Amino acid sequence: MRIDTLNTLGSERVASPFSQRGAAYVEFAMVLPFFLVFVMGIVEFGRGFNIFHNLTNACREGARQAAMQDSNQITLTSADNIRDRVVSYMNSLGLQTSYYTGTGAQNPSGTTNYVYGSYPNGAYMLINQGETVPQRDASGNLIAGGNYYLVSKVQLRYPYSFPMFSRVIRLLLPTSAFDGTIYIGNSATMEN
Repeated sequence: MRIDTLNTLGSERVASPFSQRGAAYVEFAMVLPFFLVFVMGIVEFGRGFNIFHNLTNACREGARQAAMQDSNQITLTSADNIRDRVVSYMNSLGLQTSYYTGTGAQNPSGTTNYVYGSYPNGAYMLINQGETVPQRDASGNLIAGGNYYLVSKVQLRYPYSFPMFSRVIRLLLPTSAFDGTIYIGNSATMEN
C-alpha cells in the first residue's frame, strides 16, 4: 500500500497525514530550543526581580533601625545591631547572608560609614548613620538656601547567579569570562 496517493483529478500529489505530522515534528524541534530559552529567561528575570524586591525591603528594615532614636549613634556596636536586623530579615526570606558576617570596617571615604563584606567590588553592606543631604523640592531639584538633613542609609550589594543562562552563554561563547553572576544593589535612606 502506498502512503502518498495520486489525486484522481490531476497529477498532483496529496500529502498524507503522516508526512504533515512529520513536518510538524521537525518544526517543533526547531522552535523548542528558542522557546525554552525564552521561558527560562522569564523565570530567571522573575527570580532576579524577586531578589531585588527583597533587598529593597531589607535595606528599608536596616534604615528604619538606623533612624530610631536608640540606634542613631555612629558606633560599630550600633552598626552591628543594624547589620543583625538586615541579616535576620534576609534569613527569613531564605537569602544567603554569609557575605555580611565578620566585624564591620570603617570605610575610609567617610567616618560615619561601616562596611561588611567585600567593598566595593563584591557583595557588601554599607551602613552610613550620619549622611547629610540637602533639601529638595517635589521634582528632586536642590532648594537654594534650603536646610540639610541628617539621614541614615543602608546599601546592599548581593550576588545573583544565573544557573541556566550561564550554561547557555558558555555554550554560545566558550571563551567568555562571564561566570553567570551579577550583583544586584539597592539602598534605602531615612531621616534620623
